[in-house]
Amino acid sequence: MMSNEELIVDLRNLLWRVQAAAGTEFSGLGLLICDTPERLPIVPLRPKSNPPHGQNLIDSLVAISCPSSEYHDGFHIATTDWRLTLVSQYFSPPIVADAVIDRSKVFGGRYLAALFGSAILGVALSGISSREFGIAIFENGTERHFEAVP
Repeated sequence: MMSNEELIVDLRNLLWRVQAAAGTEFSGLGLLICDTPERLPIVPLRPKSNPPHGQNLIDSLVAISCPSSEYHDGFHIATTDWRLTLVSQYFSPPIVADAVIDRSKVFGGRYLAALFGSAILGVALSGISSREFGIAIFENGTERHFEAVP
């Protein structure tokens, strides 16, 4: 099993690769790394929430991270061995009262959901990516990595 440091590096690379491959059509991405999605406070946004079949993780995320995909909204769930298990989930984690929020950044609801959601038991990491913001990765209710758009 990978260490969380290795997972962070892999998630960082994944988020940038998806954003680059999607190009100007990229609508943003929220990803939870979790082997037990049944524990998460999620509700499918679409009648079907199974990931595309026969595609690798990056290709699947690129395909659903554009406004033309009905699955572009919400958070997607992948396992710690990088298998996409659910797509387009409304994710409503409880607020973490003592979470440190970096207010020097301009962020939105996806940022706070990923921050708070990373504190849920079973969530190894959460990550977000957008064209204007860059990427952020969270672990245990703490921002562990941030990179602005170059």
